[in-house]
Amino acid sequence: MSPRFGPDNTPCAAPILREHFWPLAAFPLAVIVIGCSGFPAAGGGSLYARLGGLPQIEVIVDETISQAAADPRTKRTFEGIKLPTLKRNIATQLCVLAGGPCKYEGETMRRAHGGLKISDTEFDVFVGSMRAVLERRVGEREKNELLRLLAPMKRDVVGA
Repeated sequence: MSPRFGPDNTPCAAPILREHFWPLAAFPLAVIVIGCSGFPAAGGGSLYARLGGLPQIEVIVDETISQAAADPRTKRTFEGIKLPTLKRNIATQLCVLAGGPCKYEGETMRRAHGGLKISDTEFDVFVGSMRAVLERRVGEREKNELLRLLAPMKRDVVGA
């Protein structure tokens, strides 16, 4: 490659540096941009972090409860319930289950569902709503991991 010359007819290194070394300068910037992009680490971190933290958990809960409260098959369970309070309590509980920093101070599942006589069908419809929301919002691994954590609660919810 022949040398390039600046305006005063002296050899100029800047074009050569720009031409050959800009990829090296761009790499650290690319790493910073990708690292700060908000994508959860592939396979790493707590379930809480991989779900997207409390803001994403709140969205998942909001959509799930809203769907279940409107579904004719589960609607009766939510009649007379203060949905904003319910959503906040469930989001906090999921935050704790997923390894987040929240502190759940609500009722136990058995006590909260006592007397509601929730059937297996109602429970399954609710889980189906949550599964659909999770499929839109999180990865397969996170969805399955969260559902596995929630599954043991069925015995405290159904028929209580």
